[in-house]
This record gives sequence, structure tokens and C-alpha cells, in this order.
Amino acid sequence: MKHAISILAFTLLSSTAAQAQAVGEGVRWCGDYGSPAEGMPEEFSQFAFIIGDFDVQFLDWNAETESWGEPRPYFAHWNGRYGLGGRAIIDEWYDPGFGYREQSGGGINIRTWDAEEGLWKTAWVHTGGLIVQDLRQQVLEDGRLHLWQVYPDVPERNVWFETYDNGEWARITQVRDEETGAWVNAVKLYARRASCAGE
Repeated sequence: MKHAISILAFTLLSSTAAQAQAVGEGVRWCGDYGSPAEGMPEEFSQFAFIIGDFDVQFLDWNAETESWGEPRPYFAHWNGRYGLGGRAIIDEWYDPGFGYREQSGGGINIRTWDAEEGLWKTAWVHTGGLIVQDLRQQVLEDGRLHLWQVYPDVPERNVWFETYDNGEWARITQVRDEETGAWVNAVKLYARRASCAGE
């Protein structure tokens, strides 16, 4: 009986550790982030917050308390760097469990600033669907850096990024209330700087 309890305890502890782990090995760049090319416009700094390695928590909106709920018990990983000789921002997303859960995929964004149109144009592809999505980002009248999808069509949503003084940031998604048509909070992806080897 003691042996069975020990096995059960070990299994539960191992399972908990796996749930808490963000992702598998090999997803962090840890300092190899590049730099913007000389002469890039000032607006190119709008995505500077995404440069680095970040662990990401998921928070769901609690309509009853009108606040963000407790984070889900797992992490994703998001990293960003300057690419194409500093003329684009390339960032990678790794689903929770990437590297040790077969169903966990990852995706990549290539963000380029279109000075003529005054907005970001982004190509995004995820291993789960392998469809290249056409995205746009722009700072709108409310001062927020908003994101929307041009192709393919998706249900209407309101998405923007927030940055915080401590270097953390979030991507917030709102959806339409079916009865009132008002925007309501749905999910917040909250990014904190990830630790790297030797830190």
C-alpha cells in the first residue's frame, strides 16, 4: 500500500511539474535579438516591447466580478528579435507544452512597417493550420497599438497591446456582446520577461 501511495504521489508531482512548465527546450534566444537598421522611422519603436524572451500567462475575464480572473495553470512562450538586417521584427509564439506535448504547436510573425500607409503589415503562420494570415497593427485614436486581421475573415474582435513600466506587456482581446453589441473583455495574454541560462 505504501508503495502504491508513493507511486501515486510521484505521478501527481510529475504531472504538476509538467503543467507548470512553460515549454520545452530550444525556444529561447537569450540575448541574440539584433537591432533596428540605421534610418528606420521613429514608429519602428512601437514594437520594441516585444523584443526579448517572455513567458505568457492566460487570464480570462470574469463578468461577475468585472475583473481578470486567476491565470490559467500553464504558460506559453513568446520571443521577438529584429530580422532582415533590422528592417523587420520577427517574433515566435510557442503554445503551452511545446516540445513535449504532441498537440502543442507554434507560430511566427514577420512584422514590417509600411511608412506610406502608416501601419504595420504582418504575416502570421501557425503549425496548427499552416495558413498565412494577413494582419495589420496601428496606433489608433485611443493611443493603443491595435491589431486586426485582413485575411482570412474572422469574427469581429477588438485586440490591442498594453505596455507597463516594469517591462511587462499584454495583448488584450475583446469580443462583441451578442445582446448589446458592446465590446466585452475576453482574454488577456500577460507577458513577463523569461529567465535565460545563467540568469
